[in-house]
Amino acid sequence: MDNQSELLGSAPRGASAEFYVGYLPVPARLRRVVRAIVALLLFLGAGIGVVLVAGQQRFAASSFEFGEYRSFEGRLVAESYPALLIPGQGLPWLLVGQGKHGLGSLRQFDGMHVKLTGERILRGEDHMIELRPGTLQFTGVGSPTATVELGDVQLTGEIVDTKCFFGVMNPGIGKVHRDCAARCISGGIPPALLVRDASGAARTVLLANWKRDLLDHVAEPVTLRGRLLESAGRLTLYPE
Repeated sequence: MDNQSELLGSAPRGASAEFYVGYLPVPARLRRVVRAIVALLLFLGAGIGVVLVAGQQRFAASSFEFGEYRSFEGRLVAESYPALLIPGQGLPWLLVGQGKHGLGSLRQFDGMHVKLTGERILRGEDHMIELRPGTLQFTGVGSPTATVELGDVQLTGEIVDTKCFFGVMNPGIGKVHRDCAARCISGGIPPALLVRDASGAARTVLLANWKRDLLDHVAEPVTLRGRLLESAGRLTLYPE
């Protein structure tokens, strides 16, 4: 009997050993330990979740007023991509077609007064109108838009498609958006270089003279050299 006790182990004198058997109730002491461990794991999990959420970069304030058609009137700016200059509303509103389609070149109509209907796409000072088919009307002749040469520059940033970045998608940048951006740009959506100044503030610079081989560098840090122009307040880079 003594030999059998030594082989099985014995509990301290004055205490009873607790063993968990699946078909019997869990012993009180073991139940308390398990509850404490579970509570600790839940607390740690919740804490990690809060830290991860707090560390996420907040989405920019942007919107796509899908299905909300508005009427617009202003002067057409055709360089380097079609845009509508509306008095008192800052930078020209870039004009695009529905889906992943641009409007093509409208340089022969540069400076003309137009009316149109479309949906607004907004992100800070950047904005765009998705033109409703068949609503563009030319109402008068105006003067061509003046273009200012700012000289040769070298800029580093990320190539984005303006339609998604301005508000159709959020955040509309990075490798997760790469395929979508490449398709939008291929369809004629104006491409832009997203650059940041010394303070970290972001600004979009339109990319003219687009070359297809640049699609391989969408959503990657790139450095481009070329001529920088300003037209109605909007910057455009003509890469070498």
